[in-house]
Amino acid sequence: MLRSVLRLHKAVATPLASPFRAAARLHTVPELPYTVSSGVTPLLSPAALKVIYSDHQTGLVNRLNELIAGTPYDDKLYYEVLMDSARSLNETQIFNNASQAWNNDFFLRSLSSTPAAMSDALSKRIAESFGNVEVFKREFTTSALGLFGSGWTWLVEDKDGRLVLLNTYNAGSPHHRRRMQREDETSTDHDLASGAQNPYSGASKFSAPAKLMANNSYIPILCVSMWEHAYMTDYGITREGRQQYLDNFFKTVDWSVVEGRVFRAGGF
Repeated sequence: MLRSVLRLHKAVATPLASPFRAAARLHTVPELPYTVSSGVTPLLSPAALKVIYSDHQTGLVNRLNELIAGTPYDDKLYYEVLMDSARSLNETQIFNNASQAWNNDFFLRSLSSTPAAMSDALSKRIAESFGNVEVFKREFTTSALGLFGSGWTWLVEDKDGRLVLLNTYNAGSPHHRRRMQREDETSTDHDLASGAQNPYSGASKFSAPAKLMANNSYIPILCVSMWEHAYMTDYGITREGRQQYLDNFFKTVDWSVVEGRVFRAGGF
């Protein structure tokens, strides 16, 4: 099992560490609500999902465990590692691996081969910000295709409950204004109130405890990976291939999952 492999890996890498301490806070790759062997039809073939999840995600978590072994981080929850390392420019490697793994999990957890349709309530909420759902999809796709290099395109809620689009580059995260890695390299003062709810409760081992949401800049609602490894296996590297990847992305978004992440301004 993956947990056993990762425990052995950490024990070998840090032979002087207490095995009880190492096992207690060891980060593992959360299981998805679908199997790699089934893929996510029509977006990701089993081969593509293996690259994204089995190979890339496992590598990120393994590397993170190596980086935090023997540091104060190895007693922290996953989301604490992400947020605390975001505040320090001296811990970029820790942040990059933590943020990239979180982003990847969030992306994959939004997908389904049998997705729930968008509810009228969510459709209305999107229309309030974009005019209608088709305009939103078109602007989201245009934003994703406009990424020059690797990154993520997000639908997020701002502090006033508005739904907006955001691109982050590399391992950039919407969770912290210092680490968005936006193209314009600008920051924002949008922060959550200290009593904010937790939209990730029970979602996965990467979930954020509600008390830790206080320093966020935006609430992520939906994202798509525009890293080359996410689309090259099935679609190649052309713009036409990436367009098809994004078209299929919207065919596999589970809108019930997305709706469960919307909670600001009274939710609906």
